Amino acid sequence: LLLSPITPTSILFGKMISVNLISMMQLGVMFLYGWLYFGLDITHHLPSLIIMIVSTAFACSAFGIVLVSFAKSKAQVSGMSTLIILTMSAIGGSMIPSFIMPAFMQKLSVFSVNYWGIQGFYDIFWRDLAFTDPVFLTRVAVLIGIGVGLNLLAVRLFKRNVVSLV
Repeated sequence: LLLSPITPTSILFGKMISVNLISMMQLGVMFLYGWLYFGLDITHHLPSLIIMIVSTAFACSAFGIVLVSFAKSKAQVSGMSTLIILTMSAIGGSMIPSFIMPAFMQKLSVFSVNYWGIQGFYDIFWRDLAFTDPVFLTRVAVLIGIGVGLNLLAVRLFKRNVVSLV
């Protein structure tokens, strides 16, 4: 791809778009499964759920793009992603709810993408917050900010690490 007439930035943006769409579809399928098999009421919360799916997918896929832009090989991406994702899941509340964790872990969890996504989904299904609620919108804004920041970092890393290989 790097030898084709397409600019490297276009290649990266194409990858970003496809990864975002795949992430949104994965989350959508997960919630459809929850609705069909567990009776999760997604219809009542549809606007909030769509907003949260898009913002969470954006932040998570941006994180994945940063990993790919940083690594030099597939093996390096695999090893780094496993270690980092397990760590983020542990501190972010994916394995154990963050409100059960000790106070220092709760403070540390805010540095995880998982934390903001999980809190947003808690806001929808557990706290029954509307999509116009400032608490919910703050979580969405943080996820979008993370996604924008990580995507900008990915562009810089991609240009420095991958384009220099050509």
